[in-house]
Amino acid sequence: MRVLVCGASGCVGRAVSRALRSRGHQVVEGARGLEEARHTMPIDFMVPVPPTAWARRLRDRHVDAVVNCVGILMPTQGQTFERVHTAGPAELFRGAAIAGVVRVVQVSALGVGDDAGSLATPYLHSKLLAEEALAATAVDGAVVRPSLVYGPGSQSAALFATLASLPVVSLPGLGGQRLQPIHVYELAEAIVRLVERDEPVRGVFELGGGDTVTYREMLASYRAALGLGGAVWLPVPMPLMAFGAWLAEALPQRVFCRDTIRLLGRGLVPAGNAMAVLLGRTPSTLAHGLATTAPEPLVDLRVVLSPAVAWLLRGALAFMWIYTALVSILLQQDSGVMTLLARCGFAGDAGTVALIGSCTLNTGLGLVLLWRPSPWVYAVQCGAVVGYTATAAFHMPELTIDHCGPLVKNLPVLGAIVVLWLGHRETPARIPTPAWGRLDNLGRKVNT
Repeated sequence: MRVLVCGASGCVGRAVSRALRSRGHQVVEGARGLEEARHTMPIDFMVPVPPTAWARRLRDRHVDAVVNCVGILMPTQGQTFERVHTAGPAELFRGAAIAGVVRVVQVSALGVGDDAGSLATPYLHSKLLAEEALAATAVDGAVVRPSLVYGPGSQSAALFATLASLPVVSLPGLGGQRLQPIHVYELAEAIVRLVERDEPVRGVFELGGGDTVTYREMLASYRAALGLGGAVWLPVPMPLMAFGAWLAEALPQRVFCRDTIRLLGRGLVPAGNAMAVLLGRTPSTLAHGLATTAPEPLVDLRVVLSPAVAWLLRGALAFMWIYTALVSILLQQDSGVMTLLARCGFAGDAGTVALIGSCTLNTGLGLVLLWRPSPWVYAVQCGAVVGYTATAAFHMPELTIDHCGPLVKNLPVLGAIVVLWLGHRETPARIPTPAWGRLDNLGRKVNT
């Protein structure tokens, strides 16, 4: 078959194009910015194209089937949901019907529906209108609604990998949102099988991966795949998370937005997962998929330290914490610690309590750092350094311009703690090979 893949430059479109070619089909790649050629077609849904013009283009290219993978998570000044998700595809679908195209597969999104929540989400509503436009034509059209897509080229997966790699991982609410992530290679395989079916495929197919995980479990799987250890999990109230998403919409990124938070809040688990029927086997789990194609964070924060270097840094920091505690408690007058505490508002009995508390904390941090470091130990160390520095700078501002830099030196100390924190590792469990086997960089199965 000769198949037009719209959005062939995107994550899903690239995977679908490779999967089609691997099964002997001819592919016409459609995307913005492409030149008109034998196997490419410039497509920009922002530019209105009459259905009759679409029909002429499809006939001239002898297109048998169309797969529409075009989609955006956030609108921009140059791309709107109305044109990219609804009006543009509707023109294409009507043109395909006129041209006698055998089949159209529309890649929609899980969560699309006629309920109030879906209609109130611009992203989902625009996808619903495209589905309705396809259903209104005479063409044999199938709609696939995938759950969260991950794998090579996925922008959302790159964002999640970055969030998971942070030493402090923020969670929307408690992170209990249920998801069923689907690997882009398996999604592409399911789409190709729909294209190839001999019998009519008209209808909606909800697709998900092999297991249901919570948002927190998903990020933990990303951390494991990146070879990272434990993290400090920070629950964030949903209103505050939504406010952060609103602020993020002004940044140069097109993934994290208020619609993203709404989608997570709704959960992304298909009511009836059609993947097993389409693939002829159970789809792979998230851990399997991440083991086969490693996640690619937007910003790689991984740090690899040799045991000797890690011990050197830990030993130096532990010495600093324990030494300052011993000097402060044993040489109170000579060290001038009580004077400093008094200037910070801790005089008399309050100063004694503050001294005992800080010395106990410092000694504990030093000993735990040597004995059993953990993400929380590094988090508390960072908090202690920032707290001590801010308190001293506020009450004794002259220390901030001292030529010996007594407070400025805390910055490299903080940096050393963060490096150790990022380099903290736990031995990951061995993950078995996914059901589809090992894949090369083209997504083809490799015999092992």
